[in-house]
Amino acid sequence: MKNIILTFIILLSFSCKAQSTISLEQAYEYSKSDDGIPETVTSVKDINNRLNQFVGIWKGTYGGKSYEFHFEKKLNFGNYSVKWDQLIGRIIVKNSSGVIIYNNLSEPEEDISFWGKNFQHRSYVMHFVGNYDCLESGDVFIETLPSNPNQMTLYYSQDKDGLITSQSQCPNFSTFVSLLPKDKMTLTKQ
Repeated sequence: MKNIILTFIILLSFSCKAQSTISLEQAYEYSKSDDGIPETVTSVKDINNRLNQFVGIWKGTYGGKSYEFHFEKKLNFGNYSVKWDQLIGRIIVKNSSGVIIYNNLSEPEEDISFWGKNFQHRSYVMHFVGNYDCLESGDVFIETLPSNPNQMTLYYSQDKDGLITSQSQCPNFSTFVSLLPKDKMTLTKQ
């Protein structure tokens, strides 16, 4: 009997310190609290498969530029103590003459500059870093349209922090135009 009780106590102590998995939706709720995600969480999973709606190639035009976004779902992604199911994004942007002005399609995963963070209601929030010398970094919000799941809206909210320390860091800072639109643009799934 003592062995059974001892075994039960040991198992109970391990279960109290057990690693846990939460959903992307739960991670969003935790992110709104002062405490954040509990230390016992080791995995944030796309339990409801909400990321699947974004996977694929999406195209659109805005401000004279053509955009092609490639979204890929990654499981247990990242080199952190908490592994996430998230999207990674790659982009090719062409000007009105068809000249490529940005292309990170061949960017290796370990250097990815466009990665998913979390859901906020219906939108999935990703972080994008473009020309960091000109403070081009911020959140990208993507959301499929309820009336047409083959269309999505995308807009970019640039971080407002950072400091340009010299003119050579971003010589055209006063006229610098962000790569991604700060107004909503519509993309169509290919």
